[in-house]
Amino acid sequence: MNRTRSLRTTAGLAAATLVAGLGITAATATPAAAASWCNTTIGLFTNGGDHNLAQIPAYNSSLNCITARGATSSAVGAIQRSLRYCHGRTSVAVDNNFGAITERELKVVQRQLGLDDDGVYGPNTRDRLRWRGSEGVCGTLP
Repeated sequence: MNRTRSLRTTAGLAAATLVAGLGITAATATPAAAASWCNTTIGLFTNGGDHNLAQIPAYNSSLNCITARGATSSAVGAIQRSLRYCHGRTSVAVDNNFGAITERELKVVQRQLGLDDDGVYGPNTRDRLRWRGSEGVCGTLP
């Protein structure tokens, strides 16, 4: 009987440890981890000009996306236009390739905007960047 009680106690402690461990893992997941890699752009009107339509990085139809060094897409080109024409980072070429220069200049702009300067584009960066629209005017998202 004591052996049975001991096995139940051990099994109960193991299960409690496993559940607690799973709870900690789920609680520490970051929102960025759920975002997908930007693969296109979506046209949105910005604050700046009456009809200033800017291309904003997206994953399919969702603006909740991330991109970083090594990516190649129209989404990267939209970020590069923002950096070059709206934030004065003229060393950035608009070539749709997220390379070392784009990463370095994104970090500079992130720092200037009071963001974590990690060189990764995501929702926080999206919301603070100025975007160059169809009128050539730079504006922020509403």
